[in-house]
Amino acid sequence: MTSGKIDEPIKPQGGLKGVNLESLLESITILAEDDGRSIEELEAEALAAEKQREEERRAAYERLGLIDRGFPRRAIDCLDEVTGEPWKKALRDAYRLVLTPGSIIVLNGRYGTGKTVLSTFLGRLMYRRKRRVLYTKAYDYTMDLREAFNGNGSESDVMKRYKAPYLLVLDEYHEVKDTDFAGAALERLIDYRHQNGKPTIIIANYSPAALEDRLGPAIVSRIHLCGTIITCGWKSYREINYRRKAEQ
Repeated sequence: MTSGKIDEPIKPQGGLKGVNLESLLESITILAEDDGRSIEELEAEALAAEKQREEERRAAYERLGLIDRGFPRRAIDCLDEVTGEPWKKALRDAYRLVLTPGSIIVLNGRYGTGKTVLSTFLGRLMYRRKRRVLYTKAYDYTMDLREAFNGNGSESDVMKRYKAPYLLVLDEYHEVKDTDFAGAALERLIDYRHQNGKPTIIIANYSPAALEDRLGPAIVSRIHLCGTIITCGWKSYREINYRRKAEQ
């Protein structure tokens, strides 16, 4: 289940607060006398080191922010590892649409092709733009709603949680059982988000022939109007990485 926290991005604290600049300057002067480097060179080195530490702090806060919004740790940790022109093209195509109000982006393909990583990459881009983002599995959403109907929570609270983010990622769409309840629940959520200008990413693992039938005519119609289906048909990155490690 997702935490449902969709507040603004966590902000890191300032860089040099609490630093005794007089003491720092004295230390730099001593070091300059010891190794022959000028104070200017040491100042530049110290500033570069502080900048690197600040970037590391920002990256750590960003990672925690994405985890808090449901994105998988394994996908966050792979953001800079997935490469290849087909994947990059898919990212470019999806990014253009994720900036389009109410768009529906379907990432469909077999396991290991980087669909979840791609959606996490897009989530990070929106997070950096200070947009609200949320990742969940489609099954978790339908179960949250069913529990609310059974008296374990409020339906309005559940719907608010998934309606509120600017970008919502619904992963493992294919794992949801094809029932009237699940189909209607997903269609209602996606339609609301489409009508209210909020992009939605659907991740699925259907055959091309079954995809539109499982999504349903209403969602497919909205995709044709404002969205796209990206077929992730390239080789599995998990398989490629496994073979690389085996060869080492």
